[in-house]
Amino acid sequence: MLNFKYKAVRIRQTNSGDWLVLFAASAIEIDMWAGVPQKKKIGEHSKETTGFQREENKKRIKEITDFYRNEQNIIQNPLLCALRQESELVIFESSEIDNSISESIQHGFLTVKAEFLEKLSLLELLKRVKVDLERRVPELVNQQVPDKNIRELKERAEIPHSFQTSQDESYDNEQEIAEDSDDDTDLGLSLTDESHILDFWQDVAAYISVLDEIKDTFNSDKFLDYSKEAIISFLRPIVVVDGQHRLRAAIESAKELARQDKYKELLEQAILNDKADPEKAQVQIEAEAARKLPISLLMNTDPAEQVFQFVVVNQKATPIKTALLGTIISTSLSNEELTRVSERLESAGIKLEESRAVTFLTRSRYSPFYGLVERGLASDGKDSLKWNVLASIVKIFRDLKDGRLFHENVDYADKWNRSYLPSSKIIEKWESEGHQNAFAYWHSLNGPWRDVFISFWTSVRDKLSDPSNNEAWHYWGYPSI
Repeated sequence: MLNFKYKAVRIRQTNSGDWLVLFAASAIEIDMWAGVPQKKKIGEHSKETTGFQREENKKRIKEITDFYRNEQNIIQNPLLCALRQESELVIFESSEIDNSISESIQHGFLTVKAEFLEKLSLLELLKRVKVDLERRVPELVNQQVPDKNIRELKERAEIPHSFQTSQDESYDNEQEIAEDSDDDTDLGLSLTDESHILDFWQDVAAYISVLDEIKDTFNSDKFLDYSKEAIISFLRPIVVVDGQHRLRAAIESAKELARQDKYKELLEQAILNDKADPEKAQVQIEAEAARKLPISLLMNTDPAEQVFQFVVVNQKATPIKTALLGTIISTSLSNEELTRVSERLESAGIKLEESRAVTFLTRSRYSPFYGLVERGLASDGKDSLKWNVLASIVKIFRDLKDGRLFHENVDYADKWNRSYLPSSKIIEKWESEGHQNAFAYWHSLNGPWRDVFISFWTSVRDKLSDPSNNEAWHYWGYPSI
């Protein structure tokens, strides 16, 4: 276990707010106890992670690294961090005997304990991630990993026949059944808006199943799409909510400095005279050379609060692309977690319901837009439909407004709303569903508008385009054609 202790100040901005701990630490040390949960696909075939940070921008890291080369240059913005979960690993201890003068401001020490996760195997790390996902969504504990997920991994890894189960040997006989049972509803878990967590859990669980079979012969830090480095970022005791590029650049800068003659001599002295372990001595030298970065640590373990802080900071200060913002706020939390901050997100000007509506239509296999819309991830295709384009179409259907044809003044969506919606059987259950009126039922996030939207655009695709021939002039999948 690695132990770190820092002088710190703990403040509470309001009586009901969470504590903030302000301190500074070497960038190299921060990297030992803080993880950056990124929103991305780990590998071409893997599922989307539940992280909420952007993927690293190499150009931005280089620019900040160049800035750091001048020791006079400083960046005042602190890294924003939070606790990953309740534990005894991160503790603030006040050094003041009497806090009566200002109970909301306290001086003391922050102790951080971090397990050396690099010593664990990839299998052990994945098992911990799986447990963490089940802690967030308890219903996952009773789920079974789809056989097809395990088969696909074995085929890609070319696992020898001796490692395959009897179920896998009957693959040909079961293939048709497996293809028909592709839907999440067959898993006995209702996760309409939590499918992102279910997908990631299934992927992690499938990797665990395969690695469990080959653990006696497998000894590597990477298996197919998952590496120890990527998985460890989800297991550190502290989460970096904002500032990953500043941190990464400071680490790169420290490694550069440690290669200079002055630090090389210190390293040689530590190894030759002090008999220090070369690897530990290298880390210590880098930690001494690294910048001391300011940190604002939110003493809160709730993923919902962490995503809220990330979204507000990045929407209000340095806006991120609408597609990625929508993806992050829709696919980083469970339904229960999202509910806790939904009103605050909406009050902060974040279009939460719009993002959730669009995200559903990009992820549902029943949607004609499944897999065809940009999500702000590095894996997006260059021909993906723009997020805001789909959002504008969704808005017409949900709001029943602005449905005008080019060069016409008639709002056909509004006209249909006034002339046909009140008498439509589509919304006849609005009272029993607990809505104030028929339109409120129609407009609700999971309301009838969604089935109508999918049916309408599926018909448009099937009647007016060719979804199978990407060379056709009316191919469904290239919005620019």
